[in-house]
Amino acid sequence: MMPHSPVLVAGPFDTLILDTAVCAVTAFMLMVLIVGTCMMARSRRAWISAGMRGVLLALLLPGVAGAAYLPLFMPRAEGLVLSVLQGVLLCPLVTLFPLWALERLPANVLRTAWGLGAGPWMQVRMLWLPLLGPALMLSACAGVVTSLMAAMADLGRGMGVGG
Repeated sequence: MMPHSPVLVAGPFDTLILDTAVCAVTAFMLMVLIVGTCMMARSRRAWISAGMRGVLLALLLPGVAGAAYLPLFMPRAEGLVLSVLQGVLLCPLVTLFPLWALERLPANVLRTAWGLGAGPWMQVRMLWLPLLGPALMLSACAGVVTSLMAAMADLGRGMGVGG
């Protein structure tokens, strides 16, 4: 007789953790892309960072509210798709803290590191990560908390709570 294959059934707690992780990772990947673009354009085109900050500020409240209410607006969206969309909506919140920290840094720091012989990866590892570290930690905390909130809204909809 053949043994039965195990059936993978996720409970509510597993689903909550998975949705939170997917949402947070999506928001952080977009944050790295946006902050990296602003870091590269910092010395040549300062208006890109300022414009990006303005757009993110304008999308901050609608993005957080949209991530919380997205399960109600898209009742047919399931699991991974919904979590990725919520991560995209939470990206402005996660991105603003590192952008503000980047704006406060002196412009001569990058030129000095380059003049001392630091390559691009050494600049990231030894200069940018330590200087942006507190803002990245605040961003990570805000991202995980709001991702958990969005995942709880999705889980509540799946259990029939809230509409």
